[in-house]
Amino acid sequence: MNKKVFVSSLLFGPLLGLSVVGLVGCGSTESRAPEAAAVTLGNSDGASGAKMRVDGLGCPMCAESISILMDNVDGVTESRVDLSNGVVNVALDTSVNVSGEDLRRAIDDGGFTFRSIEFVK
Repeated sequence: MNKKVFVSSLLFGPLLGLSVVGLVGCGSTESRAPEAAAVTLGNSDGASGAKMRVDGLGCPMCAESISILMDNVDGVTESRVDLSNGVVNVALDTSVNVSGEDLRRAIDDGGFTFRSIEFVK
């Protein structure tokens, strides 16, 4: 099932008479860590990837959520989540100038806590 279709069925399934049974999150984002100090996020400027430190990643469902969030950021071509280290690695389209702020916002919108970003040339 396509990730976006899956999310849509979760959000709108009950309205359409579809039942969604047995979905339980890990709860790792229920109490978010205090916000990090302001950091300069910058832009990708031709970088081939980015490495982000993220708090609140506790289970495979968290990793899947991050992947869906990253798929919706223009210029992100792939993402990999290392749950044990709280690191999200994304591959970037070098022809698109990806904003660090857009990546941070996607992480925050998912209920996770963005800590830092490093663009990789």
